[in-house]
Amino acid sequence: MADIDKPKTIDPEERRETGTSYMLIGFICLLFAFLVMFFNPAAIRLGKLTMVEVAIGLVILGSILEVVGYRIRTKMN
Repeated sequence: MADIDKPKTIDPEERRETGTSYMLIGFICLLFAFLVMFFNPAAIRLGKLTMVEVAIGLVILGSILEVVGYRIRTKMN
């Protein structure tokens, strides 16, 4: 019962690995966004503009993951 009330401490190595993982996933999302924008001119000729929306979503998601990962990685006790 005492373990439930006790706050859990996160190992600094685990925090660093978690933050790095978030940053890596965010970087991959940004790379995919640039890949989507590379094929965007072909999509405009076909009349599909949803690729721009996908790219914007990937940039937003990637940026958020980069910031959250950096904050987790550098957070001190």
